[in-house]
Amino acid sequence: MDVLLDLWGVLLDSDRMMPAYRARIAILLAARHGGSPETWARAHDLASGWYAAHLNLPATWERRTWLEVVDSADAEHLIRVFRGAGVEPPQDPLAAARSLEREAMSGIDAAFPDARPAVARLKRMGHRVFVATNATESNARGSLAGSNLLGAFDGIFTGERLVTGKATPSYWRAVRRNLGDAPTPPTLVDDRLDYLEPAASVGIVALLLDRNGAHRPEAMPTFVRATLRNLAGLPHWVEARPGSTPA
Repeated sequence: MDVLLDLWGVLLDSDRMMPAYRARIAILLAARHGGSPETWARAHDLASGWYAAHLNLPATWERRTWLEVVDSADAEHLIRVFRGAGVEPPQDPLAAARSLEREAMSGIDAAFPDARPAVARLKRMGHRVFVATNATESNARGSLAGSNLLGAFDGIFTGERLVTGKATPSYWRAVRRNLGDAPTPPTLVDDRLDYLEPAASVGIVALLLDRNGAHRPEAMPTFVRATLRNLAGLPHWVEARPGSTPA
């Protein structure tokens, strides 16, 4: 069987990554461009505030593709970081942003404790395991490398690779095309209902990972097949699923 795992919130903990990433890029940029790490950290905070507000505006996503919006925002974020630190931005801010992100994240282990054991067990059982994330290639591959998980998967689906976001059925149709024909539909584990719903609409079996118990069982949408509190029980669920022979 093919098993799809979300990156942030399922495999990796963004609450661990964010402060560690902030500190690491501040040190890297100060060493390369001068100034203090504190100055770069403050510039990063201001730029990140703009970034979050910008991407939360519905108008941001109008008239441009998902990838165009993300590429533009990532480049602008880096420009704002450099200008906030009083340094001239690189000539190719998008390439510099991608490179910095991958380098910084590759030095940080943000994996949840249950992630590596669950993935390893699924692989020993003979299943194919993939990452399905909204992230860019640099974000996904850098963070997985830092968490010693990059080589554990049969493939990584990113928003950048598929040129669309996870909240659309087109993302999940592209995932299914890439997986190829299989007698059993793939299983997806995600922590967001707005990603699980379009996945379920194209025939993917949707499991909600609810680490903090935020969702009431009686209010669970019908497209969610089951709810997990962590990944420890996932291999058993996959093994017990009808038709769960290895791919």
